[in-house]
Amino acid sequence: MARRLPFDYAVRNLGRRPLRTTITVLSSALVAALLVATAAFVRGLDSTFAGAAQEDTAIVLSSVAERDVVRSTVNAGLPELLAASVPGIKHIGGVPALSGEIHMGTSLRVGAAPGAPNEAVYAAFVRGVTERAFLVHEAVTLIEGRAPRTGEVIVGRLVAQQLGVDEDALLLGRKLRFESAEFEIVGRFAAPGTTIESEIWAPLAELRGLTKRDDTSVVFARVETPGAFGDLEIFAQRRLDLELVVIPSATYYRELADYFRPIRAMAWAMAALIVAGALFGGANTLNAAVQDRLRELAALRAIGYSGYALVRSLAQESVVLAAGGGVLGLALARMLLAGGAVRIAMSAFTLRVDAVSILVGFGGALCLGLLGTAPAAVRVMRMPIAAALKEP
Repeated sequence: MARRLPFDYAVRNLGRRPLRTTITVLSSALVAALLVATAAFVRGLDSTFAGAAQEDTAIVLSSVAERDVVRSTVNAGLPELLAASVPGIKHIGGVPALSGEIHMGTSLRVGAAPGAPNEAVYAAFVRGVTERAFLVHEAVTLIEGRAPRTGEVIVGRLVAQQLGVDEDALLLGRKLRFESAEFEIVGRFAAPGTTIESEIWAPLAELRGLTKRDDTSVVFARVETPGAFGDLEIFAQRRLDLELVVIPSATYYRELADYFRPIRAMAWAMAALIVAGALFGGANTLNAAVQDRLRELAALRAIGYSGYALVRSLAQESVVLAAGGGVLGLALARMLLAGGAVRIAMSAFTLRVDAVSILVGFGGALCLGLLGTAPAAVRVMRMPIAAALKEP
């Protein structure tokens, strides 16, 4: 049986060059933290749209809007038409689960009027709703306060991150101004795993008056069974005068997720470039360590240790460093990213630092340590023993 170098030999070698060891550990920590951040970003983005989709809900919007809920305009009385004409609409407590809504972007100011001349203006997403919205959007839960009435709004728990303001600016009782009106915050809501958490909800009738609209953007409709989607489509085809299209919410949000696919690909590409740089740096560092220990390694070969045994010991050193750096990187990522949010245009979503993200980060650091030993391993296996023993 081939002789193997003991594991403690590899561990002791790490203390012989403290500076190099520290740099390698920090490099592995940065790689692990970067991979966790990238995975958390991608998984957060994907889960946001997946969480917003409901299998029993369809979105009814204008056929000329090209599936853009902001550009869409439908008849203000459409919810009542759907309730009267379409069988299969879900009823909750005797009320049809149909939510007519206005979706719009607006310029928002924080605080009561009048404001300072150089007052900050924020781009915000506002949704005009009625109380029926809570029957349709199951993910939405009021965590503080109550539903809005005239002159009032409720805010999602990610609105502060989306606007880039302090959480204290959006406490209950604080004021927001948009569309030439002032609103009081009377509630906060959560909708985990959806972009809804970055929205401001206002009374539909009041928002319609402020924007001088006599229509609605879209209608969200919940149905008793998936087969009832066909009834909605038949209604849309029969009422050509309304110019409607029906999209299951699962399909709509899947298409929206596909729209952001290039962003996800870019995030992984940037991570891959940084990891590649760290890989080459680690390989060069280990190769330099082999050069410094050439006579030592040649002596070990001369007394009977195989090239495989030396490579195995070098791999142990590299993996121990990578594992230590990986644990440090995971701790940093957990501390800096957990509960964090990312802004995209007028929306925001939470970073998803879960088991998969942690596995990607730690596994990537370990793979980096193993792959980084390849050049050094080739050099050790091809090392001429006699010439190496004569190295100064």
